[in-house]
Amino acid sequence: MDILLSHTTALEALRTWGAQGPIGTGAAPAPEVPEKVPLQAELLARIGDNDLLASLSRPLHLLATRTRGSRRTALVHEHLQSGPLPGGSVIRLAPGLCCIAPEELAVEMSLSLTLLELVVLLSELMGLYAICLSCRKGMHQRERPLMTPESLLSHLDALGTRRGTRLVRRALAMACVRSGSPRETKLALRLSLKPSLGGYGLHVLSMNEPLEVRRIHDRMQRGVRRPDILVAGPERPGQERKVAAVEYNGVDHDAPERIAEDANRTNELVAIDVPEFIVRREQYRDLAYMDGLVERIRERLGIARPAAGPERRRRLRRARWELYLELERIDGVTWGGRERERARAGTGAWDVVPTEAYGLD
Repeated sequence: MDILLSHTTALEALRTWGAQGPIGTGAAPAPEVPEKVPLQAELLARIGDNDLLASLSRPLHLLATRTRGSRRTALVHEHLQSGPLPGGSVIRLAPGLCCIAPEELAVEMSLSLTLLELVVLLSELMGLYAICLSCRKGMHQRERPLMTPESLLSHLDALGTRRGTRLVRRALAMACVRSGSPRETKLALRLSLKPSLGGYGLHVLSMNEPLEVRRIHDRMQRGVRRPDILVAGPERPGQERKVAAVEYNGVDHDAPERIAEDANRTNELVAIDVPEFIVRREQYRDLAYMDGLVERIRERLGIARPAAGPERRRRLRRARWELYLELERIDGVTWGGRERERARAGTGAWDVVPTEAYGLD
């Protein structure tokens, strides 16, 4: 009998497995949702025989087509799969151990997350990193994303109008693609979300995509840079669209060799008329600095400053601060956004950030 990981257990497994190798074994036929979850004695034996299963946090969230009264113990939480899933919704990690695919995981998780939390989750699943609390940087890098916007949309189309699909589609429209770290994701969201949600409304063209440059230190031969975030100005007939790079420099960039490499990157981008803006942690946390930085980006890209009266400017600035705070609370491990919003509703503080930012009904 297969064990099928779901919800936060599936997310933890996908993060762990992604550090070891490709997701899935390519075994045929494709696994399906098992009928039952093993009883405790069998489950404990299976845990003892599988290092990955043994490493996962308790309780284990497991999915089956039949459950024993939604069993919830310190060891296991059973979840009922009430209808058929599209092909590819289940992947095999090891003999007897399966996991919900990333696309289906997004739909499962959407039922307990706020919209903003779901956007952050999708950005990781479509990104080049995975959160790893035991890693020195709190994450590890992936060579390729677990899923793409296209694969997610295909899965949503196959699910039809199932509960959760609508929220996932909304989140996908806001999520980052090919982000290289949680901090890059949060910076890109602050730059790109519309002002009513606390963002600056800039158009993020790409993240960590190749951009051809001339290598200054190598006789001007062609090379490739991958800006963390590439922001684009408006399209105007007969004019080349202006772009600017935004880089997040963490503590690793303080090493002497990284400082020199960063200088090379900046010079090579400037040489092809791509201005580069650097954001460090101290600046990221400074709202006044971020406001000023975005003004400079708008000026370089020919983006008009949004018109707003004093009261609207005050509200939008408050929304930007609240978005920063909420993104800081989202660590990718504990998901408490809905509880925070209920608490905020209880205090009558709904004017701080529109409820649509968090996906609450």
